Parts: sequence; C-alpha cells; structure tokens
Amino acid sequence: MKNEGMLEVLLVIIIIPLVSLLIGYFISQNVVEPNISKEEAKPQYITIKGIDGFEVVESVHGKYEEAKYRQDLLRLNGIFSFIEGDGEKYKVVIGLFLTKEEALEFAGLMSSKGITPEVYAKKSPYLKIKYDKNLTSEIEYFTNKLDEFQQILGYISVLSFKSFNGSIEPQEVQELKRKVEVMNKDKKAFKEKEVEEISGEVDKIVQKIADSVKLIEISSSLKDKNTFSLLQQLLWNSWGDYNNFLENIAK
Repeated sequence: MKNEGMLEVLLVIIIIPLVSLLIGYFISQNVVEPNISKEEAKPQYITIKGIDGFEVVESVHGKYEEAKYRQDLLRLNGIFSFIEGDGEKYKVVIGLFLTKEEALEFAGLMSSKGITPEVYAKKSPYLKIKYDKNLTSEIEYFTNKLDEFQQILGYISVLSFKSFNGSIEPQEVQELKRKVEVMNKDKKAFKEKEVEEISGEVDKIVQKIADSVKLIEISSSLKDKNTFSLLQQLLWNSWGDYNNFLENIAK
C-alpha cells in the first residue's frame, strides 16, 4: 500500500506538469503575435511658405471710387499703379518689390517727383504638409523647384526696379528668358497630393511668365518706357497668384 501511494505521488509530480506543457505548446501554435514595431516612425513634415513682398503705397482710401480716381490722376502723370482692396480699405500701390531695400529706394525716387509714399510689408501665407519618409528625395526636388521659382520672381523684381531707374540690357532679358525655359523643361509628377497641386500651380505661373517675356523684350529694345509697367504687372500677377493659391490650400 505504501508503494502504491508513492507511485500516485510520482504520477502527480511528473505527469501533470508534462500534460500542462503539452497543452501550452498546442495552444501557442494557434496564437498570432501582433506585429508591433519597437519604434514607431515619426511623421515627416515640410513647411511651404509663400513669398513676402513690399508694397510702395501712394494713398489709402475708404471707397474704391476714390482709389480709382487717384489712380487715373497718377496715370495722367505717367505713373503706373495697382488698386488693392479688401472691401473696407483700398490702397493705390505704385510699386511692388521682393526686398525692402528696393521698395525703400523706389519710394525715395518717387519722393523726388512730389509723391510721398509709404512702404507696407506683405507677409505671405504658409502651410505644413505631412509626407511619407520614403519620399524624402522627392520632397527635396520639390523644395529646389520652389527656390528656382522664387529666384525668377526675385529677378523680375530686380529688373523692374532697374527699368524704372533707367533701362535694362538685352542680355538681362535673355537671362530671364533662360531661367524660365529651364523651369518649363524641368517638370515632374509628385506622389503627395498637395505637393503635386502646388507644383502644378507653379508650372502655370511660369508658363504665363514665359508668354510675357517676348513683350518685355520688345519694350526693352524700343525703350518705350513701358518696360517698368510690364514687369510690375507680371510680378504682381505671379506673386499674387502663388500666395493666393497657398492661402486657399491652407484654409
């Protein structure tokens, strides 16, 4: 009897743990381990900024009709201008430049003509875009494209100031033409939706610039005193279209 009791104890000690191990093994074969990465990838962002500008403002009015009347008087005196309004105030802008130095110097030149304008800084919109880290090289290509675009507008600003203060050389117009042609040839599709939309808008603006260069070239060669207004109109439209597009996307 004593031996039988010892045998039962041994069975309990040996067999039960063995059975438990076997059950655990079979259960583990049907368990799917979750695929959890040790480190989650941090999201990548790029900040797209518009282009700041400096407006040389001749006067500010409460009504559009008043601003239009002032613009007509300036035109009679051979001074080109824009009207910028928001429904409450209307500014008569006689010059747009991309550097404060150009704007201040232009304002000084206008003062010698009996006009005392003020320089207004125009801050540009910006937006943050999230992108896949696998598209880093594509994003770098995109930012380089935006840099080239801003350089073109900056060059138009420089030529505009120079044309008011004298005349621009044929090779300077050719350089503008070359910059635009390079951008027009270098087009690429982007996988990120917002990046592709911005790139497409830039392409449209650059094409409009290309369409305007010939007229600027003719005006410059004839020295007909219209070169400044042509360059200003081109800069105003290109700068405004780009910033307005970014602002609409950012909403």
